[in-house]
Amino acid sequence: MASMMDYQQDDIRILDPGAGVGSLFTACVERVCEMEQSPRSISVTAYEVDPSLVGSISDSLDIVKEFCRGRGVQFLGNLIQRDFIADYCSGAAPDGFTHTIMNPPYGKIGVSSHTHELLRSVGLQTTNTYAAFVAISQNMLCNGGQLVFISPRSFCNGRYFDRFRKMFLESMALRHIHLFGSRTSSFHDDGVLQENVIIHAEKLGVPKAVTVSSSAGPQDNTTHRRVAPSEVVFGDDPRRFIHIVPDVQGAHTSHNMRGLKYTLKDLNLGVSTGRVVDFRIRDELRPHGVDGTVPLVRPFNISSGVVEFPIEGKKHCNFIMDSIKSKKLLIQNGNYVLVKRFTTTEERRRIVAAVWTKDTHDVVGFENRINYYHSNGGSLDILTARGLWMFLNSTMVDSYFRQFNGSTQVNATDLRYIKYPSKDKMRQLGCMMEDCLDQKQLDMVVEDTLW
Repeated sequence: MASMMDYQQDDIRILDPGAGVGSLFTACVERVCEMEQSPRSISVTAYEVDPSLVGSISDSLDIVKEFCRGRGVQFLGNLIQRDFIADYCSGAAPDGFTHTIMNPPYGKIGVSSHTHELLRSVGLQTTNTYAAFVAISQNMLCNGGQLVFISPRSFCNGRYFDRFRKMFLESMALRHIHLFGSRTSSFHDDGVLQENVIIHAEKLGVPKAVTVSSSAGPQDNTTHRRVAPSEVVFGDDPRRFIHIVPDVQGAHTSHNMRGLKYTLKDLNLGVSTGRVVDFRIRDELRPHGVDGTVPLVRPFNISSGVVEFPIEGKKHCNFIMDSIKSKKLLIQNGNYVLVKRFTTTEERRRIVAAVWTKDTHDVVGFENRINYYHSNGGSLDILTARGLWMFLNSTMVDSYFRQFNGSTQVNATDLRYIKYPSKDKMRQLGCMMEDCLDQKQLDMVVEDTLW
């Protein structure tokens, strides 16, 4: 992280919010002092509220002070034992930093929390602590200042981070993105089931080629590519999703997928999240089909691209009463393509799709952990459903989805973001759908038909 930034100033001012034991600012100072031309001075401002870490940070500041003295560089260390967000929002925080390096804390910010109110008071709104730290830190940089941080990559896509991405990308020019492909290599102690990224960006910098690199974990071999900014954030994308494509094969995938022209709206199709939240309507659930019940499709029913229904012996109920209480949660029975919203860290595929076809019941329930594709809220024609199944289960789509989504969650918002083939092409694919196709054969059919 320290090596991503350059240090050309005579007087370098480093900010490390949430400094921990001081590892990051120490790495920066070491990097600066090893340059052929040392700066005149270095100052470090470290924020930390955990009292058990204060002694370690003080030791780190003393060590780097001696390190700088031995190289004839003036050093000033400043440890601030106050909440970083509150300090900034009160106007007490310093600014004008030339460099910021950080591993910000990870945690949700509730809309009714004091932190949320503080951020709103200064015009910042975000759903996670790490995004708040990044937003504040970029505001504390001087023009031309550099920021590097490591975090989960959830901010790269999704509607919850729309405002954050817009604000960040309007004032910061991306310089380097490093992706850790393993979901557990960097944040395993925090239970963060997402891929992690290191971002290096320059405040009000001139847009230029971005380095995109990748490794499984911090100690593994790294691949590198230099790409145009327009390959990271598409110019025609109002959502400003950040695409991370570290290899040539990924670039080929991106090129093919971007060649598709149709949104779901163009095709008069839609994708929604299932309406049934099981714990809210537990009294209406039944383990077996009896008079007055209808199917309730749940994530465990979707396996290897097919819907297995019902599954006998499962402790979870596969039926729901068709009652006044459940009426608004059920939809017209018909042909739908289902996609699991959550995948486990062990699953090979991010997008797991299956076709639900109408049975003898008039209505059906889809659980909240399932997304379902429909035609204006109702049934798809069967060839479109089968073709959509082929498309979604292709390696091309799954690989493209991973370029902007690094979590275990597949939201309807992200599925709407993808471009799709025409209905004619989908029906053409639907004619070739066979249960006996293996992944390689399915991929060949999809790629030959669409590309």
